Amino acid sequence: MKTLFALLFSINIFACKCENMSLKQSFESAHYVFIGRVFDVQKTPSGLGTLEDYVSKVQIKSLYKGETYNNFYTQQATLFGSQVHSCDVIFDEKDEYLIFAYEEPDTGFLFSHKCLYSKKLTEISSEEIITLESLSKQYKIDIENSKISDSLDVDLIVEDPFNQPNREIIRLNNEVNTLQRENSHQKLLIIIIGFISVLLLSTSIWLLFRNRKLKSE
Repeated sequence: MKTLFALLFSINIFACKCENMSLKQSFESAHYVFIGRVFDVQKTPSGLGTLEDYVSKVQIKSLYKGETYNNFYTQQATLFGSQVHSCDVIFDEKDEYLIFAYEEPDTGFLFSHKCLYSKKLTEISSEEIITLESLSKQYKIDIENSKISDSLDVDLIVEDPFNQPNREIIRLNNEVNTLQRENSHQKLLIIIIGFISVLLLSTSIWLLFRNRKLKSE
């Protein structure tokens, strides 16, 4: 009974819960989309029971989406999948695939989820390839437009003197100078008030002594 409960509990923990995406949704979600052939698979213990990790090397044939990092991902990619993560796609067969993948920044490996549209190439129709090519074409156009937009933004920043980095420094200096002037005015006002107070006090004392002197005469 305990064994059955533990088994059901583990299934509940490790079950993959995600909504299957269409080809278009997968393309929009993934960092990389390509057709490639898995030519090498290495598996190692995950450290959790009998579950294993898989490192699959892929020869890229067609890249539809993704940054190339100086051609790093134009020819080959490394896919990581673990049985510990139930949503990971394990590429343990040497075959051709259409792969939708995310990038793991810490390792540089790519990984695919079961909710994405990754499949063996034999399971992909010619119509889906046409759709993929259309999405890729639009993606590349959007990337080029984005680069042009970024370039224009940089030019505007360089040409606009009000957007220069020293503008903030100038603003802060002006505020400091204003405060200093205000402090100077306040100090001057205090000095004037003090002088007038002393003058009035001196005048009052002089008048007091004068009145006493007049009375004594």
